[in-house]
Amino acid sequence: MKKNLRHLFLLCVAITLSFNTFAQSNISFGLTGAGIDLGNHKNSAIYKTCPSENSRFILEPGVRLAAEGYATPATSFKFVQTFRLDAMQLFAASTQIMIRFRLFKMYKHSLSFGFGPSAFYRWTWTKIEGYQDEYLYKISTSQKFQNRINWVSAELEYNYEISKYNDFSFCINHLNPETASFAIGFKHWFSRKSSHCNTCPSFK
Repeated sequence: MKKNLRHLFLLCVAITLSFNTFAQSNISFGLTGAGIDLGNHKNSAIYKTCPSENSRFILEPGVRLAAEGYATPATSFKFVQTFRLDAMQLFAASTQIMIRFRLFKMYKHSLSFGFGPSAFYRWTWTKIEGYQDEYLYKISTSQKFQNRINWVSAELEYNYEISKYNDFSFCINHLNPETASFAIGFKHWFSRKSSHCNTCPSFK
């Protein structure tokens, strides 16, 4: 597991350091919060936030940092790092790298889809009273953290251009191996190709 995490981290660093070679690149900052548990949610009754035996709703506030570089006008590579308080109000984080494809761009609106591996890690839940093992995470040798790698995870992101170099963003992605989570934030472009129509008639 440590070897896999090391390889994923080195790949993230290599992609991030190469962003200045891309024709278009950006960084983004977002806030995470609500999510939907798509797994068996065995422990939902003992969650510290929104405890319920029947609801799949979870609340995990945190921050989401990302860097993205475009290889073509519609294809990019993206690195995402999150830090948050999980449903047990303990530290948790995730690291994701992905290849992304722009599904459409119309005026100030755009929609992109990405997929790639994600590493999830959290302060262990095994010592919490009433905890049931969901067999999603492996516990570290120190017994302090639980971790897991999903080799395929996904993201769907909507962006609205609010200025030449800034966008408002809303995305759905994985903060947990079996959770669809929502985040909102802002994206700043270091370089971006113009979205103006060069062949449209002028009314000047």
